Amino acid sequence: MDKRLKWAARLLSGGLVALAAAGQTQAAGAKPDFASSGTVKVCTAGDFPPMQYYKNPGDTDLVGFEIDVVDAIARHWGAKAEFVVGDFKGLLPSLDSGRCDLIASGIMITPARLEKYDGVPYFGSHVVLLVPKNDENSKTPEDMNGKVMAIEAGTTYEQTMADLNAKFVKEGKAEAVIQTYPSASGVIEQILVGRAAGTITQDTTAAFRMLQMPDRLKIAYTYDESETYGIYMRKSAGDRKLVKEAIEALQASGEMKTLLVKWGLPETSTDVAHD
Repeated sequence: MDKRLKWAARLLSGGLVALAAAGQTQAAGAKPDFASSGTVKVCTAGDFPPMQYYKNPGDTDLVGFEIDVVDAIARHWGAKAEFVVGDFKGLLPSLDSGRCDLIASGIMITPARLEKYDGVPYFGSHVVLLVPKNDENSKTPEDMNGKVMAIEAGTTYEQTMADLNAKFVKEGKAEAVIQTYPSASGVIEQILVGRAAGTITQDTTAAFRMLQMPDRLKIAYTYDESETYGIYMRKSAGDRKLVKEAIEALQASGEMKTLLVKWGLPETSTDVAHD
């Protein structure tokens, strides 16, 4: 080959390699516009353990699975997460006002919300039956007939128990005795002191309580139906794609599983479609 042709070929080859490397660098460093300042503002209610909460009264730093996930996402973009705490009902409007860039607060992905905001599903949660760890007889909700059930007032679990009692009546069995309490802590206390045989709650709540008292409680039954939590942002196809890719990177690296184990959550919780 002519020397000039060889020289040109080497230049072309080197240029293509350089372009490819530049493209890879650009892809690796891709981040949403809202992360360009180096800070990602994330709105959360901060009252949903073990997802996001204050460990002790007076603490100023949030902890929890969702906090760790968002911190990892921000690091993926070379940024830092800054958490803005507010009432749950005001979280999505905070996106409109520009108070925050993302919402991460154990918030469900719903068609109605997706009409106005973009959201990336990343966590599946199930309703469970929680009982004392030494209870070998309560394996399904059907085993709770005639027993006392402590239920948090104002939750959908009241209807779950009402439906279960209707089934017991139809089958000629004794109904469960439903006692309601204003807080999840009050419900757990009734189980621990032996006044209630169990409760219906979310697997996230159950995981937190079992993390606190590993030798006192256990999940006896997990319902098939699931709710999907996600991360919301203002409408932007490009930003949504980058959030999705960051979540998938955490999943692929195994970091997501490590965080699930850390917070006592089911290791399959994040095995959900991100579309």
